[in-house]
Order: sequence, then structure tokens, then C-alpha cells
Amino acid sequence: MNNLNGTVQMQGLERLETLFLHGNKLNNSIFSSMRELTSLRNLLLCCNDLGGIIPTQDIAQLKILEMLDLSHNHYYDGAIPLQDLKNLSVLDLKYNQFNGSMPIQGFCETNSLYELRIQNNHIRGQLSQCVGNFTKLQYLDISSNQFSGKIPTTISNLTSIMYLSLVENDFEGPFLLSSLANSTNLKFLKLSKTQVDTEKSYWVPMFQLEILILKNCELNKKTTSKIPSFLLSQSSLNFIDLSHNQLVGTFPLWLLLNNSGLLVLDLSSNLLTGTLQFPTWKQNLKYLQISDNNFNGELPSNVGLFLPGVSYFNISSNSFEGNLPSSVEQMKDLFYLDTSDNKFSGNLKISIFNNMSHLQCLLLANNNFSGNIEYGWNNSANLVAVDISNNMISGKVPNWIGSLTNLQFLRISKNLFEGELPGGICSLRELRFLDVSQNKLFGVPSCLNSSSLVYLYMQENFLSGHIPQAFSNGSKLKVLDLSYNHFSGPVPDWIHKLTSLRVLLLKMNQLQGSIPRQLCQGEELSIIDFSNNKLSGSIPSCLNNMTFGTIKGSEYSTILKVENPKIPNVGILPTYFGSYHRYSLEEITLNIMGLIEVDFTTKSRFDTYKGNILEYMSGLDLSCNQLTGNIPLEIGDLPQIHALNFSHNKLAGPIPKEISNLKELESLDLSNNFLSGNIPSELAGLNSLAIFNVSYNNLSGMIPTSPHFSTYPASSYYGNSHLCGSYIEQKCSSPILLPDNPSIKLGKEHEAFVDIEAFRWSFVTSYFTILMGFVVVLYINPQWRETWFYFIEDCCSYFCKCI
Repeated sequence: MNNLNGTVQMQGLERLETLFLHGNKLNNSIFSSMRELTSLRNLLLCCNDLGGIIPTQDIAQLKILEMLDLSHNHYYDGAIPLQDLKNLSVLDLKYNQFNGSMPIQGFCETNSLYELRIQNNHIRGQLSQCVGNFTKLQYLDISSNQFSGKIPTTISNLTSIMYLSLVENDFEGPFLLSSLANSTNLKFLKLSKTQVDTEKSYWVPMFQLEILILKNCELNKKTTSKIPSFLLSQSSLNFIDLSHNQLVGTFPLWLLLNNSGLLVLDLSSNLLTGTLQFPTWKQNLKYLQISDNNFNGELPSNVGLFLPGVSYFNISSNSFEGNLPSSVEQMKDLFYLDTSDNKFSGNLKISIFNNMSHLQCLLLANNNFSGNIEYGWNNSANLVAVDISNNMISGKVPNWIGSLTNLQFLRISKNLFEGELPGGICSLRELRFLDVSQNKLFGVPSCLNSSSLVYLYMQENFLSGHIPQAFSNGSKLKVLDLSYNHFSGPVPDWIHKLTSLRVLLLKMNQLQGSIPRQLCQGEELSIIDFSNNKLSGSIPSCLNNMTFGTIKGSEYSTILKVENPKIPNVGILPTYFGSYHRYSLEEITLNIMGLIEVDFTTKSRFDTYKGNILEYMSGLDLSCNQLTGNIPLEIGDLPQIHALNFSHNKLAGPIPKEISNLKELESLDLSNNFLSGNIPSELAGLNSLAIFNVSYNNLSGMIPTSPHFSTYPASSYYGNSHLCGSYIEQKCSSPILLPDNPSIKLGKEHEAFVDIEAFRWSFVTSYFTILMGFVVVLYINPQWRETWFYFIEDCCSYFCKCI
């Protein structure tokens, strides 16, 4: 890499055979200067600024070219004139932007290629049957394109193939793996997203694979859905990935017995059952992934002795039970351990992890572990992520957490922790995700450094006092959830310092005072929930400074990268010019997007928004407070908001017709206030509005006649004695809308309809008055009383005769 720009002068280089200009900033003009390089055999222009249309004519002049590398550039069209390059053995066009058919001319007119790499483009259409003409082809990678149709049957002619990768395309199945039976040199086979059948007929492979990836292939879907039987003849495998296939059966112990050099085994997301079994001698496995199956029973007591060198061990989302065996402490090379979402129970012995000096991810969530972990940890491991949430661990949060100085992700929610968060947590300068929710905590150390935090969850504890000042330097915070605690005092005016904040949840506390105007400076806020507090004053009119817009995935997603020093490069395969293919597991990414969640009430129900769904949610909930004044007209300047809830306050005045500007609004709850006037007919234009509630206010007039309002239940209008309409019990005598002039409104109301509720009370009162008057008269005058009783007696006699 020399940072060369544009082009390079090449006069006097007629005998040059190899030109290596990798990693510069050259453009297409470089080809015009190559016309005199008649002896050029190897041309490597990877990783430059080449782009646009391939200069087909210029490349055609390089008649004796044997190797052409244009990978990692920006070409989107054009073609390599293969018919003019009779000696070309290696063609590398990977990681460009080709969009359309195969960028190769004369594909059916030559068969000289030994290597063809066109992966990671946007190439469409069917793969030509002519691919079978390349009988010398050793390396073929067309992965991550948009090829469709059937995989050509002529692929069986590739008897020299060593490396074949067809993954991430749109091929139609089924593909019979037996068509590769005679490819005696095949070492690496990689297929995905197309139906593969290995059991259609009996066949014996002539190859010995080293790496096999059949991921998401609906393996043997129409026959047995079992692990391919051809693997019984394989003894050189060091990498197997059969994940996402709905395979049935038990753990394939025979794969370990037959392949003593096996390093990687991935059987995740299948339907395998039974207990986990290992050979009785040490295995070479470095990576074992069997998550998302139906395995059960206890782990083998000697699992740590069988797998002493394992670095990645993921058995999550099964039905394993019992406790972790003490032999786990023999897995000294572990850097990633995930036992979450099982039925493990018993006292969690934190000391069994003390010997794992490389441990970076410890994930034990969603089990039934119990006990106290305050003491016993003596490991200064480079832990990046710890998740022990949703267990029954008790006692205090351990202070040794402060020794995990590289920690970025800590989740201890849904346990029985109590007391204050330890001061040691203040030492975690790299912490990005902290979830201590749903415990019995009652204190936050003042030294807490929130400057690195992006997601902070402390809801459902016993935290009290003012909201800690320690949060005020959280300029990177996107989610702050302090709901369901006992915080008091005002909403802090330093909230505007949280310039990245997207979600602010303070629900169910005892906060008082007015909503600070500084909140309006939080321009990134999309979800605010201040409900069920004691807030007073008016709703700030400046809320329109906030967008309440949708959140892009790139802004919410969090990827933790975990480096593994103990897993080597797997599957080193020589290629034609002595380069190598390495399937590396040195870095594992932990996507915590699915763990980012927000509880928010909308559409009259309590929902949890998480993962990608959260990106599209926005809302403002100020319900169940003591807010007064009018609803500000500026609320209509939030066109992307999805939910508004101002219910159970003391708001007065009319419903602003500006709310009709909120075209994305799905839920509007203004119930239990003192709102007056009519329901603006403009609200009929809110086509997305699924929930509308204005019950128990002082609204009057006719409910707008738009059919849209007929979709809401009558309960949405209850408690408004002067409201009428065809959708509720109280009908209007005239379809004419009431005018907005208050001086005229009262007279028109009396002309338009009778107050049914007042009429009923008046009738009951009159009836009771007449009845009491009649009784008093009978009591005062004995003669009338005697006459009345004789009349009753005559009536009874007549009635008895009639019967």
C-alpha cells in the first residue's frame, strides 16, 4: 500500500510479468497505461477506487494474463472478456457491486479457470450449465449473491473441485448432494438457504471433507430429517455446521468418535432430543454450539474433563436441569459460556469460574439458580458480558464486580438482590448496558459513572429520594428506565444534558412539581412515560421541539465484539497461487439488540417493545397526574408520534383540532379530565387511530358523523352528559353540529335535545313527593283513611273472584 492516486506511468515495462498494486486509490485510467505490458501474467488491483463499468477492451489486450484480481472495488457493470484471456486461471471479482447477470463474457467458450471468486455482489439470474465445463476448477465461491433457479446438474463434472461455496443465494431445491460423490478432491462444502437431500438414494462419497456447512438447508425434509448418513464415512472433518435444519434424533456421538480432529460442531436450532453424551476420552473440540434444541437431563458430571480445551460452549435454550457440574472448572480455556434458558437449579457456585482466565462472556440467565454470590470470586478475567438475570440469586450485589474493568454488559435483573449497589460498580468505565431491574435494591452510589452507559434499567426496585445526580453525565444514554420505584422530588432539570436519550421512563414514582421546560431540549426523545406520579402545572408547549420520530436500527443496535485468543484458524486450504482460506473464530459478536426492551402502555394495553419493533415506536404518556391548563396547540407539531395519553389529570379547555395533524397517531386517551367543547370533526382524518377515549369530561355537542368514529366503543364517550350521537345511547334530535360560540351553544343545546339524566332525576323526585303527600293526608284524616282501606279490600275481593 503506497497511497498511489489516479493512474501510474508504466513506460519501459514491456517484460513485467506481475503487477501488485493492492490497497491504493487508483481509478480506471490505470488500464490505459497497461497497453504496452504485453508480458503481464498476474495483475492484482484489489482494494482501490476502481469502479463503474469494467474496461472490457483494455483488459482484452492482456492476452497472456493468468491471474486477475479486481476484488474490493466499486464495479457495478461490464464484463471480463474471458474468451480473449485463454490463459486466465484465477479470476477474483468478490466484494464489488455487480448488479445483474454474470459479469463474464465467453463463460461457455473456455475452461481454463482454476479459481473463480465472485461472492458478495448482487448478481442475479441462473447459474449457467456451462459451469460444468470447468473441469480444472478447484475453487468456486459464488456466495452472497442473488442466483436463482436450480443448481446446475453439470456441477457434478467439477471433479477437481476442492472448495465449493454456494451459500446465501436464492437457489431452488432440492439439491442432491450425491451429485458431488465423484469430486474426490472436495475438502470444503458450503451450502445454505436451499433444500438439500442426502438420503434420496444410497451413495458413497469419494471425498473426505474437512469443512462442512449445510446451514438452513431443510436437510432431508421430504425423507427423514435426520443427520446425513454419508457423514458416517467421513473421518477428517474439523468443522461441521448443520444448524437451522429441524433435524431430529439424539446427539450424534458418532461424529466425535469418527472425527478425532473435530474442532467445531454447530447443531443449533434443530429438534434434537435426549441427553448430552461425550466419548470417555478427551476431545479436541474448541467450539460446541447446540443451543435451541430439546436436549434434557443433567450435564455429564465429567464434562469438563472430556472438553478441557473448549473455548466456546453454548447449550442455551434447551431443557437441561440439575446444577452445573464441578468439573466445569476444568474448562480453563473457556472464553464464551452460555447456559441460559434452561432448567438448571441449585446453589450457583461462582468459584467454579475462577480458573477461567480467558472468560469474556458468562451468560446464565433464565434458570433457577439460587444462593449468594457475594463472595467466592477470585478471577480477574477480562469479562465483557455477564448475564445472570431471571434466577433466584439473593443477598447483596457483589462488590467484586468492580474488578471486572473491561465489563461492557451487566444484567442481574429479576433476582432477589437487596441493599445498595456496591461502590465497586463505580470502577466500570467501559460499561454500556446495565440492568438491575426487578430486585429489592434501595440505593445508588453517588460515584456511579454513567458517562459510558447507553442503556440503564433500574425499574421495579425500592429506590427513593431525588433522582440521582450521578445520571446527569450520561451523554451517551439512549434508554433510562427508573419506573416503579419511590423517587420523589421534581423531574430533574439536568435531563437535557442527556443529549442522546431516546427513551425516558419515570412511571409509578412520587415525583412532584411541574414538567421542566429543559425537557424540550431533548430533541432525540421518542418515548416518554411520566404517568402515575404527582406532577402538576401545565403541559409545556415547547414539546414540539422534540421529534418523537422513529429510531433507526443503527442508532439502537449494540454489538459487543469478543476476541478469543484460544480458537485457531480452522480449515486452512491451499489455493492455486499459494494463498489460503481460513475459517476464523477468533472474534465472536454478541448482538444485544433483542435484550433492549421498553415497557409502554398504548392502545389501552401494557406492551413490551423490544428488538427491531422498538425502532418504530414513539409515544408520550402523562396520565394519572395532577396536570392543569389546556392541551397546548403545539402538540399538533409531532407528526410522527404514535401514542398520546393525557388521561386522569385536570386538563380543561377544548380538544385542539391541531391533533388532526398527527397522521401516525394510533392511540389517543384524553379521558377523565375537564375538557369541554365539541369533538373536532377534523380528527376523522386520523386513519391510523385505533384507540380513542374522551370519556368522563365535560364535552358537548354531536359526535362527528364520520364512520371512523363508529369504530370506537360507546365507553369511549361515557361520562359526557351533553354529548350525543348515533354511536351512543344518547341520540341527537338534529344532525347539525353545534357552533363554537359558547354564548350560543347553551341555547342550541336545549333546543337540540332533552337532558335525559336530569329528566330521570326530576321524575323520581316528583314521584316521591306525591307519594309522601298522599301518606301524610291519610295519616291526618281518619275518615279518608277508612275509605281508602275499604277500597283496597274491595279490590282484593274482586281480584280473588277473578282468579
